[in-house]
Amino acid sequence: MARTMPNRQGDATRVRLIKTAEKLFATQGVDAVSVRAVNAAAGQGPAAVHYHFGSKEDLLTAVLLDVGARVSQDISARLDALALSDDRPELEDVVRALTDPYLELLLSQRVRGVRWIKIVVQVSREARPAVTSTGQDELSQRLREQVRRALPDTPPERIDHRWPIAVMSFLQSLSRVDSVGKTRLTRDELVEFYEDLVAFVVGGAERMLT
Repeated sequence: MARTMPNRQGDATRVRLIKTAEKLFATQGVDAVSVRAVNAAAGQGPAAVHYHFGSKEDLLTAVLLDVGARVSQDISARLDALALSDDRPELEDVVRALTDPYLELLLSQRVRGVRWIKIVVQVSREARPAVTSTGQDELSQRLREQVRRALPDTPPERIDHRWPIAVMSFLQSLSRVDSVGKTRLTRDELVEFYEDLVAFVVGGAERMLT
């Protein structure tokens, strides 16, 4: 019993640091938040982040994976299904392979999901070690491969340059889902907003890519 207690305490401290950093990164910006600020807000000593994670970038990786691992796994499974099919996917199929897991996240973890998406928007265009560590670069490449299958007449270079615009448009819009209007969207309103957003992304991607 005595041997397991420090591990349990350490795990609890890691969780506290991750959730604290998540909140600060989402509200203040990743680059604006210092390690000192995370430690203080989590009620920990000045060396806590370095002890449990090693660096701020490693803490960012942990924040991205804490909520995002399940989203990435879901996207990956949907891409596997598209890749294994002999039928050419529709562009909407590829878009939904990316976007549906985000809706499921928000339906299950609304507050943390929105925070996580806000952080993803901040770091997704940067060549940060934290982003590379999460496997997002490989996932993005697999998504583009399915876009190429869906649009075989579109030059790959055009897809490489313009597909990220459609993805970022989706993420930025979804990150502001609870900033629309004066009241928070209900579950049904969230689903309706999401469906409208998907239609917008599919239409915009078709216009840019074909």
